[in-house]
Amino acid sequence: MKINQALVSIALTCLIGLGTTSAMAGSSSTSGGLVLEQAVGTRSLGMGEAFVGIANDSSTLYWNAAGLTNVKGVQISATYLMGLAETTYEQILYTQNLEKNGGFGIGIIMLQGGAFELDDGSEVEAQNDLVIMGGYGYTLTKKLSVGASLKYYSSTLIDEYTATAFAGDLGLLLALDKDLSIGLSVQNIGTEIKYIDEGDSLPLTIRLGAGYKAAIADLHSTLFSVDLVKVNDADLNVHMGAEYVFNNITAVRLGYKTGYDLEGLTAGLGFSWNIFQLDYAFGLVQELDSTHKFTVSAKF
Repeated sequence: MKINQALVSIALTCLIGLGTTSAMAGSSSTSGGLVLEQAVGTRSLGMGEAFVGIANDSSTLYWNAAGLTNVKGVQISATYLMGLAETTYEQILYTQNLEKNGGFGIGIIMLQGGAFELDDGSEVEAQNDLVIMGGYGYTLTKKLSVGASLKYYSSTLIDEYTATAFAGDLGLLLALDKDLSIGLSVQNIGTEIKYIDEGDSLPLTIRLGAGYKAAIADLHSTLFSVDLVKVNDADLNVHMGAEYVFNNITAVRLGYKTGYDLEGLTAGLGFSWNIFQLDYAFGLVQELDSTHKFTVSAKF
């Protein structure tokens, strides 16, 4: 098999395997580094990946680094995604609030693209990706926070061809009042990802969104969110989500993403007990099996 043909086949395999990424959309960009488009966290997936204006848990390290100022205390979370084509996807995040000095977070993302069979019958790992990221958020005023993060990205195809890249994110979070906030995030500003000769740009992404929290009673609340998402040369897409929290213990989530050929509706559940929280979400992928995502987190 020629090298270029192998790389194309592997890329297609990983596109199918990731399942819930925007790379599967008919309007998706043609950038490299598709793992960088995979949404971090499970709560956000249940809400249609509309999270840039909410940005209030450990996954804000990915969505909007300015939201690190909103994360209370210390949070640790681990996420596992069961994708298609034997693809596995894992995340580990740590965030800490520094009170008057803002907040910071560090995280690791790992993607295993499953086995890939070559023409000679032998099998190799289709793709192994690693992302290491760190971010910091700072409160400029009572209503405005800013943030930035850095990412190191390493990718290996068929156990042989390796590429690395560096990227950065910038974020803003504005609280219009105690219930309404607006967020802006520019993601993956960085170098090309190059395996052999020619390189591909990273998926430069702009997210603009809003989150609105409506308190129903002391122990009940409803959260609504909407994001506008533009990835490189892809079309502008709209993400919408909602979350209902009952008795500060159980959360029910629903989301929808427009403009995608293979995916649209998402849903999820969350359960809190003492310092622990378990989140589950799934995305309905048309004509393919649905994908399932789990996150276990602890708050101190």
